[in-house]
Amino acid sequence: MRKEQHYLDMVMIFVKATDKAMAGLRAKLETAYKASGGKKVNIISHSMGGLLVRCFMSMNHDIFSKYVNKWICIACPFQGAPGCINDSLLTGLQFVYGFESFFFVSRWAMHQLLVECPSIYEMLPNPNFEWKEKPFVQVWRKNPEKDGTVELVLYEATDCVSLFEEALQNNELNYNGKTIALPFNMSIYKWATETRRILENAELPDTVSFYSIHGTSYETPYDVW
Repeated sequence: MRKEQHYLDMVMIFVKATDKAMAGLRAKLETAYKASGGKKVNIISHSMGGLLVRCFMSMNHDIFSKYVNKWICIACPFQGAPGCINDSLLTGLQFVYGFESFFFVSRWAMHQLLVECPSIYEMLPNPNFEWKEKPFVQVWRKNPEKDGTVELVLYEATDCVSLFEEALQNNELNYNGKTIALPFNMSIYKWATETRRILENAELPDTVSFYSIHGTSYETPYDVW
């Protein structure tokens, strides 16, 4: 019962935050539209911003059509961000680099986040997308069959759920002298998959021009579509 209440509380926090963000974007669009004398506005979104705009478009299709002329996206992970997510899972997450690299989320803490955070699962690669070339995730691993020699292993990104299961299978929490297993949370994974399916069905209004600028390889500055 306590676990179910925890998830319910988490959902309510997410819903309230989303509602606030959507209301704020709607107000800004209306303000810009009126300030320009009734001219439609252009939206430029980057990374997560593109996902928020897509969510807004899904929930407010008529408003989006009324106020928006062009929507330009730069590096928005509409089909997931498997490299970033898996790297965070396996090594932790460092927000500041160089001399001030003191703000670091440990690997174990990232495991806890992955277990309970729907948006992490939403960033897994879209298995239904028609990839011209399926993306791969590079992972350095010790090979027990070769005396622990570290090797580079390639995982097909669209099948990286197996990587999650393997990485989280020994995820444990020590509480009052007891060890509690925290496995890969399939319930939240399914929930996140359904959320992504709903957003994928969001339709762009015929009156809005859409541009998506994104990298097509590890050498992003040289390979942009």
